[in-house]
Amino acid sequence: MSVDLARLKDIVVDEVDSLRERITEVSETIHANPELGLKEYKASELLSSELRSHGFDVQRGIAALETAFKASFTMGRGGPHIAFLAEYDALPEIGHGCGHNIIGASAIFSAIALSKLSERLNGKVTIFGTPDEEGSGGKIPIIRAGFFDDVDAAIMTHPWDTTSAWMPSVALASLTIDFTGRGAHYSAPHKGVNALDGVVLTLAALNGLRHGFRNDVIYGYTIDQGGVIPSIIPEKASARLWVKSTDLRNLTDVVNRVKACAEGIANSMGARVDVYHHYPLFEESIPNLTLIRKVSGNFSRLGMVYEAPEKTSRSLVYTSTDYGNASHVVPSASPSIAIGPDGLAAHTKEFAEAAVSKTAHEALLGITKVMAMTGIDLLGEMGVLEEAKAEFSSYRASGFSKVPFAPTY
Repeated sequence: MSVDLARLKDIVVDEVDSLRERITEVSETIHANPELGLKEYKASELLSSELRSHGFDVQRGIAALETAFKASFTMGRGGPHIAFLAEYDALPEIGHGCGHNIIGASAIFSAIALSKLSERLNGKVTIFGTPDEEGSGGKIPIIRAGFFDDVDAAIMTHPWDTTSAWMPSVALASLTIDFTGRGAHYSAPHKGVNALDGVVLTLAALNGLRHGFRNDVIYGYTIDQGGVIPSIIPEKASARLWVKSTDLRNLTDVVNRVKACAEGIANSMGARVDVYHHYPLFEESIPNLTLIRKVSGNFSRLGMVYEAPEKTSRSLVYTSTDYGNASHVVPSASPSIAIGPDGLAAHTKEFAEAAVSKTAHEALLGITKVMAMTGIDLLGEMGVLEEAKAEFSSYRASGFSKVPFAPTY
């Protein structure tokens, strides 16, 4: 059938405008009821119920995650399958200091607006409710359970201090380093094996190792257990370590070197060390130029000023998210949307306040329109989805070593 894309985009823009009050209400309700990862019962129910009321088939508790969901709508005769990704977990104490109220609301209402074209477009639209992005990464078990296997492309957004057609993210490993020694009185240290020394020496050695790491590697650590009282040689000690790098291949090499360092120190002391991943690895985000061009065109169509992806990629913003894992399995787009002034930092109380500001509400409406229009491009414009998938396949064939905007070292 012949498709007038411009007319369809006008329709979804009008649809989003007609839902303005409800979109804002859903975002504000999630924001006012912050819930930690895997406990987002109110947010999950709110988003699921909203989708069900618009005719979506909703499946709750997918991938053995109680607060995850899948909601689907078949358009016309069916066909290509696109997904919008919703997040809705909050941060401890801060609340929605990463703006997941905006991510959740934009995802479902983009899909709802797009579903109103079911007599004009063919395809399938799915929303994945993905909990615990701030923790273990709910998208990862959903991917592993096969829910993305028949998805052709995925779209989501993230609030930030800039508007851009592509928001880069980097790979993240979260490690726990556990040393086990032998307790003794501190007046006879030779009779014990000081587990805390093992932790301290490992962290000190890591600060020496960093001179041999690429300059994109950053890390932070805490000592979570270091003994009971100074008069007792600690038998147990542990540290948490977060390591980031712009790509998973280099991050894996760094993690292996950290493990080798800890094991060498343990062997020299006569201690035991266990190093394990606290969370699954978060992979770096993979850009898709085809989708970036479509998102850019839709920003321009609305008169929204945005930064080129070349600029945002050079900024090397060290965000990490399980969206990166999704971008490794399907062609994906994740534009950012500004909800405050340049320099507004995520994971702060100021960001949480900005996430329900007038600026944020307007940004939410704008990005909802952009995401819905990008869905029209994927389902309605001949060859676009095939081009995005062919581009993605070429990156995957290289082991994701040859992708646009990748830093060179």
